Amino acid sequence: MATSDALVHASRQLLSTGAETTAKFEWIVVMGGFFAFMAAFGIGANDVANAFATSVGSGALTIKHAVMLAAVFEFCGALFMGGHVVKTIRKGIANQDCFNDDPGLLMYGCLCVIFSVAIWLVVASFLEMPVSTTHSCVGGMIGMTMVARGSSCVVWSAKSDTFPYIKGVAAIVVSWLLSPIVSGGFSFVFFLTLRALVMRSQNSYARARLAFPVLLACTLIINIFFIVYKGAKFLELDDTPLSTAFAAAFGVGCGAGVLSYFLVVPYILRTTDALYEQRQLEKAERGTKKVEVEEVVRQPRELPKGVFGAPKRVYYALVDHLTYSLEHKADSIVEEDAVVQAIHDNAEKFDEKTELSMRYLQILTACCDSFAHGANDVANSIGPFASMVVIFKTGKVNKKAEMGSDSYWILGLGAAGIVVGLALYGYKILHALGTKICKLTPSRGICIELGAACVIIMGSRLGWPLSTTHCQVGATVGVACLEGSKGINWFIIGKTVVGWMITLVIVGCSTALLFAQGAFAPMQSYPCYKTGACTIP
Repeated sequence: MATSDALVHASRQLLSTGAETTAKFEWIVVMGGFFAFMAAFGIGANDVANAFATSVGSGALTIKHAVMLAAVFEFCGALFMGGHVVKTIRKGIANQDCFNDDPGLLMYGCLCVIFSVAIWLVVASFLEMPVSTTHSCVGGMIGMTMVARGSSCVVWSAKSDTFPYIKGVAAIVVSWLLSPIVSGGFSFVFFLTLRALVMRSQNSYARARLAFPVLLACTLIINIFFIVYKGAKFLELDDTPLSTAFAAAFGVGCGAGVLSYFLVVPYILRTTDALYEQRQLEKAERGTKKVEVEEVVRQPRELPKGVFGAPKRVYYALVDHLTYSLEHKADSIVEEDAVVQAIHDNAEKFDEKTELSMRYLQILTACCDSFAHGANDVANSIGPFASMVVIFKTGKVNKKAEMGSDSYWILGLGAAGIVVGLALYGYKILHALGTKICKLTPSRGICIELGAACVIIMGSRLGWPLSTTHCQVGATVGVACLEGSKGINWFIIGKTVVGWMITLVIVGCSTALLFAQGAFAPMQSYPCYKTGACTIP
């Protein structure tokens, strides 16, 4: 009980903390760093499917290769463009003027937010429920602010000079509603065009050769434009004129597209021809026999015993789990689930050779999608942590306070946690969204990833903490709609929507309860405790 009283007493001190005493709460920053990494781990485990589910589901990438690519592009997206969304999470949900007299209280509140987000994401991943990490963080900030200072201190709505001309919770809600619709619209148009001009053509393989440079140019133009146009402060590109940004993106994208036709496309055709011939030989050898899915068999190892063997046992358990995660196969999911099998059988089949040639471009679009994911979702784990660091270093709550050089290691911490979460626990959600929603092929995956990336990058630049789950699911449904209602697994869609709905409530309530217990609970050491007449000092 003494330990509990000490913790509550430390939390109670926050109520009378001024700018001159925030230094005593270094423990909040330290714990916040651990919890921010945990939250980023949960994002990697639960949200990583947004970037690579289509590539893994279509067979263009293995989970192991997806982890390696994510390690690079998630980190780069977080470092170069993550700062804009961090500002929205850090300053756009709670009115920080309400905490000017108690900066330590806001520090403790942000600690509760990160902890609640981390726990919920890990639980949701265990339950194989794809939830919105953006909902989690925003819900936590709302719950904490309402308990600490009342609903009037939540920035529900405010005018803005940029689209959608509102900010705060209202702008985020609008983005939650619009993002799946807009993403679905983009991907629908992309795949409708690609299917009509290339995939349904009798000479689709030859047309794919012409389509590759065009799609490559479009992909690069979209990403380069938003990196350059007030995107990457790290590269001193945070104040680039619109015309300059567009000219740079258009020039680089078109130049790369032209060069790829002469340098990259011939290589792709050679490797595609070789791979296609190899697959035809394998099919001829197998005949009509059904291929049995080879499961990963792990031989049990003899574990060291005793107290001194504990570190090795933990190490071996971690290695075994990582191996299982990276080598987990999705083929058996289709064969074991009759609904998924029917959806895959119902999907329109295109020329196999053309699909094989498309997988290289799909990997590129997946990398761009991963870059956009890192730019947007890293803020969900380190936005509140950034508030702690700024308050701790400046000793006050200031809307105009910037993270400075600290932003790079803070963003790096979030990116590292995302990659670790993907490697250790990402396979569950990845298979749910990459295999069960609809039939995915490289041509479909390109359009899904490109449509989602367009919306995510635009939202990240405008400072909207978009749900990448919304964008990716919306883009996937947009492509699947071209197969008809039988081409979509509505049960998985419904399960995902339910996850979105309950996440905001669960994290908001858990954060509110945790914060209230720490900040307002009486202690036995108070003389008034036994009489029940305690009041908040």
